[in-house]
Amino acid sequence: MLNIKCPDGKIHQYAPGTKIIDIAKEFAGNYATPIVEAIVNGVRVGLPYPLPVDCTLDFIELNSTAGNRVYVRTLFFAFITAMAIKRPEVQIELQNSLGSAIYCHIKNDIVLSKYDLEDVNKTMQKMIAQKTPVELKWLSVEEAKKLVKPNQTQENLPLLDVVEGIDKVPLFKLKSEWAFFLGNMLPDLGYIKGYKLLNYKTGVLICYPSGPDYSVVPEFVDTPKLAKVYNEAEEYGKRIKCSTVAALNKYIKDGNSRGIIQISEARHEKEIAKIADEISNSQHKIRLVLIAGPSSSGKTTFSQRLAVQMRLNGLEPMPISLDNYFKERKDTPRLPDGSYDFECLEALDLDLFNDHLQRMIAGETVKIPHYSFRTGQREFRGQTITLGDQGVLVIEGIHGLNEKLSAAVERNAKLKIYISALTPLSFDDYNRIYTSDMRLMRRMVRDSQFRSHDALGTLQSWHKVREGENKYIFPYCEQADIMFNTTLIYEFAVFKKYAVPLLKAIPQDVPEAAEANRLLIMLRASLSIDDEAVPNNSIIREFVGGSIFGDLL
Repeated sequence: MLNIKCPDGKIHQYAPGTKIIDIAKEFAGNYATPIVEAIVNGVRVGLPYPLPVDCTLDFIELNSTAGNRVYVRTLFFAFITAMAIKRPEVQIELQNSLGSAIYCHIKNDIVLSKYDLEDVNKTMQKMIAQKTPVELKWLSVEEAKKLVKPNQTQENLPLLDVVEGIDKVPLFKLKSEWAFFLGNMLPDLGYIKGYKLLNYKTGVLICYPSGPDYSVVPEFVDTPKLAKVYNEAEEYGKRIKCSTVAALNKYIKDGNSRGIIQISEARHEKEIAKIADEISNSQHKIRLVLIAGPSSSGKTTFSQRLAVQMRLNGLEPMPISLDNYFKERKDTPRLPDGSYDFECLEALDLDLFNDHLQRMIAGETVKIPHYSFRTGQREFRGQTITLGDQGVLVIEGIHGLNEKLSAAVERNAKLKIYISALTPLSFDDYNRIYTSDMRLMRRMVRDSQFRSHDALGTLQSWHKVREGENKYIFPYCEQADIMFNTTLIYEFAVFKKYAVPLLKAIPQDVPEAAEANRLLIMLRASLSIDDEAVPNNSIIREFVGGSIFGDLL
């Protein structure tokens, strides 16, 4: 018998070869939503996995970030399988998320009618009603290549080719469709409760539930500005022939690393200069620039580079720190657990801040407060700001896009900029790199380089960071006048050198080990780029070090 340490902390005995799905049934009552994945000795595995040896076992439920990804991945597989049955000539490419939806681009310019989509949906519904199983086969790379769908060959095979040091790879089968995915699947389609298919631009949106009731699919809220930035990133990747990790690896193998770095950095410089020109040439005199974006977007470096371009145009950018406008500690809102909530908008003294904005824009000299985090009190240390005729206030912070922050300033006198790292890089047509994963790696490397935090600490706090973004940033992104994509198409290969040792140092007996191992599997597919050729004003330097803006980061 096997000795299995289960989520209840006790050792349970099971026969060798017992499948996790059978053990999960015993613990299902302890979870609010269905168990969809397991963690065996720090590695995520699918529920049909048979236990061969003694181990520590934990479960992942549907209503979690990891569980939701398993759901969406399986839903996508059901979609491409139904499409293969009804319209086999259609070539699907999974591109990006838009809220609680994934966008699937049709590569070969076929336009699907709503009736086509209805037929595909009916096929999916039939498979779901029949609880069609998703089979997992461990095959050699050569065997897997033979089963990959022909019209996917050019995209999938390079990914299989870079899977090094592994005798066999997992291949999933649904009906007669075979596919390679970097992640686990639901055991069968009966787990799928809710989804919607919508025609959108040159493809299809798969809308999915975000929990806890997975039969309820939220209404899709279009984000055309964000969709436009994603599309521009995809077009850029295709234009320079570097839209997949395999293509990036080819650049590196061919000795063209410096070329891809130069192209990427030139694109950033050109777009930042364009934003500065827009500020200078606006028919309304811009007096306030507000910059917001999720964690590790590169806001500080972007702000500094934008300031350089503004000065080139004869403007005088004047940064203001929102930290100085925190309410005194006694007036700071609290979270349910009693701790101070420094992230909410109400933690700021909006009346004072807006009064100062109005007075500065009117040409008055204003005494700027200093907030002491040690004492929790506001102090005045003699700092003043006088906004000259060419002066522009620049404010960076999570609430920058929220109109309440700067309500006293006329809308046409301010420019709101949303920045984020929206990578166009994917592994292949079916496996994309989540933008949140790229930001997580950025943060992990920066925490290690400059903040004396190890990767374990970064992973432990990441869910709280994401909660703040979902609450205070993402709902307001469409209010931005300009969106700037801070991703650099080569950065995945730069961060590999830094992130791999950090992730490997995480103990295998902690809950975060599963996430660390998932990221390591992703990084294995990429070759490394030496960051020597990365310029000192690059956004990447904010995370790996060597930035020309050093003390300001």
